[in-house]
Amino acid sequence: MPGGEGAEIVYSLRNDDTLANLALNNIGEAGQIKRKVYQRRLPEDPNQDYYFILRETANTEPLLVEYGFIDNEKDAQKLKNNLNDYVEGVVKAIAEYANFPYSPPNISEEGYYTVQRGDTLYKIARKYNTTVEELKRINNLTSDELKIGQVLQIFEQVPTQSYTVQRGDTLYGIANKYGITVEELKQLNNLNNNTLYIGQILNIPIKDNNILPDENPIEEYEIYEVVKGDSLWLIAKRYGITVDDLIKLNNLTTLNLQIGDKLKVPKKETERTYIVKNGDTLWSIAKNNNISVEELKQLNNLTSNLLTIGQTLIIPIKSS
Repeated sequence: MPGGEGAEIVYSLRNDDTLANLALNNIGEAGQIKRKVYQRRLPEDPNQDYYFILRETANTEPLLVEYGFIDNEKDAQKLKNNLNDYVEGVVKAIAEYANFPYSPPNISEEGYYTVQRGDTLYKIARKYNTTVEELKRINNLTSDELKIGQVLQIFEQVPTQSYTVQRGDTLYGIANKYGITVEELKQLNNLNNNTLYIGQILNIPIKDNNILPDENPIEEYEIYEVVKGDSLWLIAKRYGITVDDLIKLNNLTTLNLQIGDKLKVPKKETERTYIVKNGDTLWSIAKNNNISVEELKQLNNLTSNLLTIGQTLIIPIKSS
């Protein structure tokens, strides 16, 4: 309908509104007016979606996102200046919904951001969950003026150690173990929610007396052969160790892997991994492995039934 203002999202009849609401809320946090999320039915067949892109996309969770109205002068200006922020809000929602780590754009691994056209300290602070005052303090700024191409340090650099998330871990438990706060842990790892997954690598600030010894030293190994699409990060995640441990274990001098390379990895006795394929569901995977869906979700810290092709799941090995 012409003449409206704000963003709205249409979601499929076969899905609930969880992802749509996450996306719309993020668009709202980026500064756009939130209208509604809704479904629309085909008049000649109310059991089908009105829009082809929702109707003919099989077992997916598609969204039709309308970021604004170009026939509205206010929206037109917002879309011109802020569309990338709105789109990034949807990307962030998808990552959160699918339980994947999210990293904001335009920020290096070292925590530096390059100022873009239209940026302000307020917008940058809001995007990276910090404050204008903190940005100015870290960067020794005496005014709010920015220049395109200017490099800002977003997070104060602190010495860190890595921690690999284990089954049963929570942010509170990890923070308490290392003598830090949950908020400190979330900010250092750029986390926007409390969801963790097994094998996730977290940065832990090093403080006096909080460096803990390895509680699970690797004593037994098996050989893993590198396949197409592998990386050190993926392999380390799959076997519940850090990339640094994997490098040390194999005396690697390069991060590059070749198909067919053989690596030492921790020996698994009670668990194995499974790569999600086209057509898989939690129910079918659980049934094929003689476990319950709830057991599978709990083991992999899953908060929804959504799977993605190529996703790695941990499957318990049942004794016969």
